[in-house]
Amino acid sequence: MADYVMLRKGRNAISSLTHLILNLSLAVASTALTVISGSWILGVVLVLLSKWRVIAVRPRYWWLNIKANLVDYTVGISLALLVYLAGTESLNAWHIILTAIYAFWLIVVKPQSETVWTEVQSFFAIFFGTFATSLLANNLTPLTGVIVCFIIGYGASRHILIQGEDHDFTLTTFIFGLLLAELSWISYHWTIVYYLGDVNKIALPQLPIMASLMSFVFMRGYKSALYHDGKIRVDDILVPAVFSVILMFVMLFFFSEPIFNI
Repeated sequence: MADYVMLRKGRNAISSLTHLILNLSLAVASTALTVISGSWILGVVLVLLSKWRVIAVRPRYWWLNIKANLVDYTVGISLALLVYLAGTESLNAWHIILTAIYAFWLIVVKPQSETVWTEVQSFFAIFFGTFATSLLANNLTPLTGVIVCFIIGYGASRHILIQGEDHDFTLTTFIFGLLLAELSWISYHWTIVYYLGDVNKIALPQLPIMASLMSFVFMRGYKSALYHDGKIRVDDILVPAVFSVILMFVMLFFFSEPIFNI
């Protein structure tokens, strides 16, 4: 019995080490391919290929698997695009930071299954998904940006709600997707950005901050309605809502550099 336990522990250690190395390799390779090629295509393709198991089943399960992995797709593709947008002339600090974030996602955040971690995973998708979409706004038509944000919102809200006791969440996911799409439409016509760093600056649009705050309040309201027979208790959402409004007010009027798209 002791030999069996030791063998099993050894196999678990080897499996964990292999998982760690493969995920680190994916994060590094995605950045390296993007910087070396000077294009976002190879980095995004590598992220998609890493999800080969999604279609390694009968075709009738493909759509279900795609929906179940929308959050992972969103984070991986968004970070690959952000690496490209951070510049491809040479390796810089932002490339390293984004690679570290992707590695952290793959190794620490993504494998978790507890409710609080599913919410963290969804916030990752919303923040980085809308981040990349905002920076690409000038290369996208307004409709394309709206559709992309709808998909991000749909996938992120579904990722949280599918873990709960309410199995009739289709309408809720569509409503949240539409809210994020509307926010994207407004943001496209009135873009506010914040520049991070003195060298190799990267622009942080206001959309990912607004989207993250909105999703936080929305989910608190949904949970309140779920636990109180369809009624949202003011006490459950008052603090998150007030905090979000105050933060947005301060950002909008004191730290904004607006850019208008007519």
